[in-house]
Amino acid sequence: MAMSFPEFNVEVASVHFEPSSREVRVVHETSLLDSVLQAGLGLGQSCDGIGLCGFCRVQVAEGIENLSPMAEEERKILGAQHAGDNERLACCARIAGPVTITTDYW
Repeated sequence: MAMSFPEFNVEVASVHFEPSSREVRVVHETSLLDSVLQAGLGLGQSCDGIGLCGFCRVQVAEGIENLSPMAEEERKILGAQHAGDNERLACCARIAGPVTITTDYW
């Protein structure tokens, strides 16, 4: 039996992964890292997703404006890695609209 809760207004967004062509729908404010795991894809990480290692760096092909603003800690890590303007740490970036991401190893 399906239950309906009209008092809850939950916004969702789609996340598309290239070149795997997988796509998931997630609740707004979900991290990119959680969306990757939901899609069943692998992504490097050694800090348990707390924004220290930089291994979860992804390229945002579309929808970068639909991600949370970059905090100073993330900016420092990406700067040390000489990341491009379209790159984010998947553990730090929160989703607020449709986005397409990629890595070198999907």
